[in-house]
Amino acid sequence: ELAFNFKIYNKIVEVFFPEVEFGPNTFIRGSIISDEGDLKLTFRSPNISAFGNHMQNIDVKIDNKNPLFNTYVSVADVSTVYYDVKDFSLINTTLTDTLFFRTEFKGGSLYNDSYNLNFYHTFNENNNSVIGLKRSDVSFKGNTWVLNKDGNQQNKVILSRNLDSVTIDEIVMNNDNREQIRLRGKLADSTYKDLQLQFKIVSLDKIAPAIDSLNLSGEVNGNLNILQKDNVYLPSCNLEVADFAVNDLELGKLSVGIVGNKDLSDFVVSSQIVENGREKLNVIGNVINKGEIPEANLIASFDKFALEPFSPLGEGVITNIRGSLNGTVQVQGDIRNPDIEGRLALDEAGIAIPYLNVDYDFNRNADVRLTGQTFRFNNITLTDISEKTRAKMNGTIKHKFWQDWSLDLDLATLDDRFLILDTEFEEEVLYYGSGFVNGTGKIFGPTRALTITFDGATGAGTELKIPISDVASVGDYSFINFIERDQIESVDVQRTLRDYEGLELEFDLVVTPDAEVEIIVDPKTGSSLKGTGEGILLIEINTNGKFNMFGDFVVVTGEYRYRFGGIIDKTFQVKPGGSIVWEQDPLAAQLNMEAVYSLNANPAPLLDNNYVNRIPTDVVVNLTDELERPTIDFNIEFPGTSSVFISELEYKLQDPTVEERNAFFLLAQGTFVNEETGITQQAVTGNLIQTASGLLNSVLSSGNDALDFGVSYEQGYLDPTGANDFREDRIGVTVSTKISDRVLINGRFGVPVGGVSETVVAGDVEVQVLLNEEGTLRAKIFNRENEINQFLGDQQGYTQGLGLSYEVDFNSFKELMNKIFAKRDAERRKRKKDSLDISQRSVMGKDSLIQFLPKKSRPPKR
Repeated sequence: ELAFNFKIYNKIVEVFFPEVEFGPNTFIRGSIISDEGDLKLTFRSPNISAFGNHMQNIDVKIDNKNPLFNTYVSVADVSTVYYDVKDFSLINTTLTDTLFFRTEFKGGSLYNDSYNLNFYHTFNENNNSVIGLKRSDVSFKGNTWVLNKDGNQQNKVILSRNLDSVTIDEIVMNNDNREQIRLRGKLADSTYKDLQLQFKIVSLDKIAPAIDSLNLSGEVNGNLNILQKDNVYLPSCNLEVADFAVNDLELGKLSVGIVGNKDLSDFVVSSQIVENGREKLNVIGNVINKGEIPEANLIASFDKFALEPFSPLGEGVITNIRGSLNGTVQVQGDIRNPDIEGRLALDEAGIAIPYLNVDYDFNRNADVRLTGQTFRFNNITLTDISEKTRAKMNGTIKHKFWQDWSLDLDLATLDDRFLILDTEFEEEVLYYGSGFVNGTGKIFGPTRALTITFDGATGAGTELKIPISDVASVGDYSFINFIERDQIESVDVQRTLRDYEGLELEFDLVVTPDAEVEIIVDPKTGSSLKGTGEGILLIEINTNGKFNMFGDFVVVTGEYRYRFGGIIDKTFQVKPGGSIVWEQDPLAAQLNMEAVYSLNANPAPLLDNNYVNRIPTDVVVNLTDELERPTIDFNIEFPGTSSVFISELEYKLQDPTVEERNAFFLLAQGTFVNEETGITQQAVTGNLIQTASGLLNSVLSSGNDALDFGVSYEQGYLDPTGANDFREDRIGVTVSTKISDRVLINGRFGVPVGGVSETVVAGDVEVQVLLNEEGTLRAKIFNRENEINQFLGDQQGYTQGLGLSYEVDFNSFKELMNKIFAKRDAERRKRKKDSLDISQRSVMGKDSLIQFLPKKSRPPKR
């Protein structure tokens, strides 16, 4: 008996095998009993590296007298340049003169393939080695194939005694769908090969290699043959793929025919895709195999070849790639990255950009020129499918080895506007709305990190909405916060942007009054600020949460809808000239604007008298500081009211607390209050009535300047003086119209309702007549209610009048003088010039029988 135990050290192994390395604690131990022919051996190593291959946790046991197994091999992981394997195990035993093996392992880049193989080794009557397959199964790409399904003895490989020839009787793979792959053939040293690979209704997706963004499918039938005699090769391929589809979109029947020359240096290729008798793709030519990399010399013709299957190449940034391809190109050079020359036409083509929710159609027969690895687009007209706005596109799309795609496209808008944004509100969205632009832009960069820039002005219909989604109510804040032990929590957590690959947007825009910007101040209550204006904005956005804004926005028109606790729901009109300034964070913009809510309210509760009529009242809100947490101040103004009345009211409101309280109650229930008044049922019903009136007015409005018609309902109220128990409800009608371009009429009329016996009709009417082209000189005729009579005499009266106004815009007194007197000097010089022209023409007239004089400059008769 011989027992042994060896530790294997790398220093010794390197001397004999420099490319082999064993891990520490590698050993081999065992025993040999020669008289009994008994061999026991154990080999273990944590890892082995040999010739670029790596194995981990190797365990080998050999025991030729063990009745259960003779050899057991286990390897945790095997990494090779060709294929990766893990959880490898092999066990064998001997019965009479045959070795039986069973092995199990997983393989592939993600170890999704599994193998359960049963085979045997024996010798035939000619003393040749026979390796036969018993029933086994192999799973790869999610499909299970059964080898030697019938368990016969035909599935075997025979090796000659000298190992100079190999004969494959038959190896058959089947699956449950009657698909079959059959291999037969013979190899004799290096001079003879005859291999036949047959496919029968095999699904293409089960055998085709994985290609990024492309999923191939269809039923493969046909043969692949390789025949070699001495140095003469006769390879051939004749395959048909029925119902050939790319990314689940069927293209037709694919036929592939390949014939090689005797030294395999040149292959003739003929391939077609046919659908309903139409040849949609035809590729014919040669593939030359003389160097390390095969080269192509092919002609490809397209006829209504569909582009939809290749939409995933846009990698999610560009989707819905559609249309058909027509034309012919020549393909030459490195078959992996060939040069393509030719001209193609796109018909009914288009693309979509899902992040912006826009989809564009190309013009019919759009021209595409191919050079090298570049697709050049010439004067392509893009039309958005939603609003039919248009832009012109020029530029290139390039690729490297059909994988790294990059764009360099220029855009120029047509028809004054082009849709670039059309998104709806979603939770946690940074912005949404519709965006139209007028100018030029670029789309460039790799498709996985695309950049879109635009330089121009906003177009009509633009509505950009920015929700402030992290507004917190009073209940969201606490003076005491409980956190876990050893946990550090920051009160203010800012959004951190990660490195991105996706879509990058950069818009440098001149904002025009055609565009509307809306800021959702509080999504919980619905308070919002929106308006039109002018300014310059730089907007930077990407698909991973970046949203920056730089620039100024000056309000021309606007509305501030203020909602509070279900009690207040009022719409303020923003005064022109207010501004919003952005310096990166959209929510940190600086506000500086005023908004006005106008109503008619009775000041009797504030004045403590028996005044019975309502007066025009403005609740003015000043919005300043940061957009996310603005400072809101309220003021009360009385437009069109006499100075005596205003002085009395301002005296009562000089205390800021009193003024803010009255502003709140004017918004809540439309009345002034004193210290004893609180919120009543009128606050709730008043808001419902105003909301209904607003909906009715939006229906009645004509949508233009010719006629605006509105209806309002003013609630009655209790008389605080007790002189009358109740003041009447009033229905109001407002009318604003143009009789012509020079005559404007504004009116307001009110009629008491609700069972009150009084039938007085109260109202104001104003007629304006424009006396010059600019509209700066106006004549006014008016009839309005008299607040003085109502305040002092407790009676309803009216004042009529006629006025003349002239309007001049100026920034300094000097500019005002220049505008007034310079105009007079210009008119005087014009009259002097006209008289000089007349005198000059009159000189000619003294010696002429006929005199030509201007009609208005004719001299008086003598």
